[in-house]
Amino acid sequence: MEMRESKSSLTLFDAVNVSLGSIIGAGIFVILGAAAAVAGPALVVSVLIAGAVSLLTGLSTAELSRMYPRSGGVYVFAREALSNLSGFLVGWVWLFSNVVSGATVAVGFGHYLSFFFPRLPTAAGATLVVVAVVLINLLGAKESSRFNNVLVLFKIAILLFFSGAAFLHFHGANFRPLMPFGFRGVWAGAATIFFAYAGFARVAIVADEIEDPRKNVPRATLMSILISTVIYVLVAVAAVGGAGYMILAKSGSPLADAVSAMGLGFGAKLVALGGLAAAGTVSLASILGLSRLAQVMARSGELPGFFAGLGRKTDLPRNAILVGGAATLLLALSADLPHIAYISSFSLLLYYAAMNLSGLRVLKGRIRIVTAFGLVSCLVLMVSLPRLAWIVGAAVLVSGALYYRLVVKRVK
Repeated sequence: MEMRESKSSLTLFDAVNVSLGSIIGAGIFVILGAAAAVAGPALVVSVLIAGAVSLLTGLSTAELSRMYPRSGGVYVFAREALSNLSGFLVGWVWLFSNVVSGATVAVGFGHYLSFFFPRLPTAAGATLVVVAVVLINLLGAKESSRFNNVLVLFKIAILLFFSGAAFLHFHGANFRPLMPFGFRGVWAGAATIFFAYAGFARVAIVADEIEDPRKNVPRATLMSILISTVIYVLVAVAAVGGAGYMILAKSGSPLADAVSAMGLGFGAKLVALGGLAAAGTVSLASILGLSRLAQVMARSGELPGFFAGLGRKTDLPRNAILVGGAATLLLALSADLPHIAYISSFSLLLYYAAMNLSGLRVLKGRIRIVTAFGLVSCLVLMVSLPRLAWIVGAAVLVSGALYYRLVVKRVK
């Protein structure tokens, strides 16, 4: 089986947009409603808490990326800093979380597509976006990156439009009472909206395809977190102030419904178009990250060699892209939005907790304090998630440990 090495073709601008394409998507256009349901008007506080947790972990990610500037992200970090088993389990969780996050945004795509085609089932929209992003990923990293860059800039413009329109209908009374569900609700909202920040570490997964990864991967990670936090806070304040949290909480397409409630029919369709673009870029990045890590793990002998196979005329992990797309579509067609969002948040928090734990083992100086806070904050948010997320997360870990013991250890 032919296994050619990937080529470095992505600039810093491309790398930032890979992260922004992963971050600014389902979280702000879709999951914002689920977070509003548990946090109330304090959704804004939840966004800030989730952003702070992301920044703490992002600083650890940046330092680890400088130490280990190659594809694989925290899978590589955990292998180097902890153990081979730890690295495998982290990679296993990452693969699972990418399938779940891809399914989440595919369902969100279906909800927003219904704004234009009311009779079209959500499942049809989910199928459409998964098939499309698989085909785009098969074109190549540079080609899919160009497409991603255009969509990232477009959806940021849509979010700025939404914020401007909402501020014209702003009512301070929508923030009273600020915390109807108490501080526990705020933490639950932060744990839910953390999904919206999940993609900031995805750029480390494709480090081999980025120019000068030792410098550009850390820069892209931190820049994407800061940019997305500013946008998220702006949108959360505008959404609650303009429409009230109840409208957001009841919707699978909260921003479009919020604009509709303000009497801006044209604006609702424009925001729905932005929701489609956002879901598309996150789906694109999910399949990209999923396939590249599956390729790295296969080359290490921890997944079947089938996943390391490249296309006949490309440097792409074609098999991993196709299988990842099929798994994402299967989950999207068999689960509802809130449940898969909670499970995805748990998996991602577990993944980032492992990131911080790896940092504690190998990083030195003041950054260790930041890493410790990052670890604690991830664990606190995990506690705030529903029991179902813990059950599924535990099942994923147990299945990974069994696979490693029964298959990987015997092969090696």
